[in-house]
Formats: sequence, structure tokens, C-alpha cells
Amino acid sequence: MEKAHRLLREFGLTEYEARTYCALVLNGPSTAGELSKLANVPYSRIYDILSRLEGRGWVEAQASRPSRYRPRDPAEVVKIITTEEEKRLKEAGEALLKELEPLYSKKAEAKRPDVWVIRGGKNILNKIGEMLTRAGIEVLLSLPNVPQEISDLIPYLSLLETKNISIRILMPEKLKLRGLELPRKLEIRRRENLFGGGVVVDGREVLLILGSGSELLGIWSDEIGLARFAKEYFEYLWKDSKVS
Repeated sequence: MEKAHRLLREFGLTEYEARTYCALVLNGPSTAGELSKLANVPYSRIYDILSRLEGRGWVEAQASRPSRYRPRDPAEVVKIITTEEEKRLKEAGEALLKELEPLYSKKAEAKRPDVWVIRGGKNILNKIGEMLTRAGIEVLLSLPNVPQEISDLIPYLSLLETKNISIRILMPEKLKLRGLELPRKLEIRRRENLFGGGVVVDGREVLLILGSGSELLGIWSDEIGLARFAKEYFEYLWKDSKVS
């Protein structure tokens, strides 16, 4: 009965309560005096313990003189335990939600991801430069429609190289880079076609570049899910691209 005794303790019974219930299961219907001896519980405590077990539905008292007690079927006891535990967890969960949900909602509202629309090549280039200054691990660039402005990014890219930050660029095969002194550690791959472009920094912020010429449009966000999706898409294109 040692294992059963230990499990009863885990379900919230005291040492004496666990001993008494186990004694009833082993011995069957018994008087308080008999249980006091069988369970090694002081006689002065046995009635109080039996009363508590009866109140929880674990023990039944038989109308006799002296009163005899019998254990409820362990299967019924397990149902009682399950019901009590479900009720306790429900009440605790409701109390926890009452305390924490307002705080979570307030914080979530304060930390709602930003989304910005940026128009024009110059403004987009400035935003890319701003993003590059925040980079700490990795920069992923896909540049299908702004080759004439790559030279403006070279100072940023060179600075990233000195910080040992990984830099990878995807660009169309037709794009020429003659005369540009690019950082040595820069990785470039080419694809026949690139539809749209973008920048992903450290997998936590992204700038999507749409349109062409004077109609360039950028959409920047620090929404982590969007940034991860953009990174995964870049990796997919990267694997299927030619080394420059």
C-alpha cells in the first residue's frame, strides 16, 4: 500500500487521512477504534479524520452501535478527485485570467507591430539605410528594380562587413555591376527574373519593394511573422539561384 499511500498524499490527503482510507480498503468496514489501531492514528484524532473523509465522499458511515465505517469504491473516489480537480483548475484559471488578461491586452496594444508605407525610390533607399544601421546578424537584399541606387548602399554594406554581419544579395541576371567596388565578403546570386524586392534584417524587420521607376512603393513592418515569411521566401529563391 505504500504507493497508494503516496498517491493519496499527492491528491491532498493528510498523512493520517491517507493511512485511514488505506486501512479501510484493506480491512473493510471497521469501527473508529479498530481504524485507530490499524492506521496507527491517535484515537483522539480518528473521529475528526473520518468526518473529513466522509465530507469529501471517500468514506460512508453505517448506522450501527458502535458506528462502523466503510470506504467508497476507489473508482468512485477517483471520479470525486477528478471532479474536484477540474473545479479547482477552472476556478484558478478564471482567477488567473481575471488578473493577467487586462495586463496582457494593455501590453499587446502597446507593442502592436508597426506597418509603414513608403513612396519613392529616394525614401525607400533612406529606409533601407536606416534598417542596415540596426543590423546585428544578417542582411538579406533582393533588388530587382533599383540597380542605379545600389552604389548608394555600398557605404552601409562596407560598414556591415567590418562588423562581420552576413550580407546576401539576390539580383536579376541582366543587372550589371561594372565599376562598383563591392565588399569582398558580400554574397551575390542571380536569377533570371525577380518579381518585387525587399530587405530582411535579422529576421525581425522587413521592407517589401513593389512597382518600378517613379512608382516604387515600400511596405515596412516589424511584424515578426511577416519578417520570418519574407526570410523563408528569400532562402527558397537563394537555393535555386546562380552564384555570381
